[in-house]
Amino acid sequence: MSTARDEARAIVEQIVAAYNAKDADAIAALYHPDARYWSALGDWQEGLAEIKGHVEELHRTLPNEQMEILSLIGGEGVAIAEFRSTGTTPSGDTYAVEFTEVIELRDGLISQVKVYLDPEEIQAVMG
Repeated sequence: MSTARDEARAIVEQIVAAYNAKDADAIAALYHPDARYWSALGDWQEGLAEIKGHVEELHRTLPNEQMEILSLIGGEGVAIAEFRSTGTTPSGDTYAVEFTEVIELRDGLISQVKVYLDPEEIQAVMG
């Protein structure tokens, strides 16, 4: 019998696997059609098309970025995960950044994500 924590872990592991594979379609399939996505870098992304476009832009800008789960807690309808992303900046420097995501779930799909990170650190990575 799976627990809410197991379900949360499964969703987060699917996010990481799809992100690392650069599969924006697989990421979009994890979201509700009316999902919302926010990060400290900008405005809300509303709906699948905007969220998928955001992910595709990240893949274009940081094509060799890889994510890993550092820690994860989950319960009914929510997962909170700490991640590390590593890769090479557009200018060729290596980087490692850590950030936290609060992922809200509804009907087994992602309904909302809030990404907490240091905007100055990410701007240094993006160039």
